[in-house]
Amino acid sequence: MVNKDKIIKVTIYSSDGKMLFSSNSIDWPRDFFKFKHKELCVIKGKNIPEMHKDTPVTVIFEYRDGTRVQCDTVIDICTEHQINIHVDDGKVLEERRCSFKISVELPGYISFFTRDEETLQFEDPIECNIKNINLGGVFFSCDYEFKTGDCIFLSLFDGQMDILTEILRLQLNNDGDLMGYGCRFQGVTPQQEEKIARYIFEVQLAERERKRKLAGGL
Repeated sequence: MVNKDKIIKVTIYSSDGKMLFSSNSIDWPRDFFKFKHKELCVIKGKNIPEMHKDTPVTVIFEYRDGTRVQCDTVIDICTEHQINIHVDDGKVLEERRCSFKISVELPGYISFFTRDEETLQFEDPIECNIKNINLGGVFFSCDYEFKTGDCIFLSLFDGQMDILTEILRLQLNNDGDLMGYGCRFQGVTPQQEEKIARYIFEVQLAERERKRKLAGGL
């Protein structure tokens, strides 16, 4: 069964890989209608989006040590402040190979972020400039000042992927000016990981082709 004592966050995704909700408030109450080999999980939060009963979802539990466990299930109950699901043992996802970092000029958009369990939404999504990316996170710059520990809702690839991203560090230049934010992805699904890996491969391929043409022109 999922190791409840190690969980620090849970993220819910739709069947097509779109992030629906994320929270670090998780309860495991006594289940009076227990399903065989499954356990009741209650996820709490604010402004939870509407999800109908029996909607298929993918749930990613994150442990303190970085382990990620995926459970595929359906919605039992969903209200504005609570989601009830039943989960089985799930499967441990392979560790992401975060070393394949590439420099890019990739636009991204941030529609809201959480700070100290409070969700703050922008009237219009703000644009950010992704300067490098790997399978574990990004480094970006923008005009808004975030703080370490903020979790932003980041939209990439022309809105094709939304991913929760935690700000780990603020990078300053020698004059103390803010250059950007080093971030880590949260609750990445296998589908999202595959899309990011494919993008990295395509950028690397294009860069090799560019260098080949430059060398041929010398």
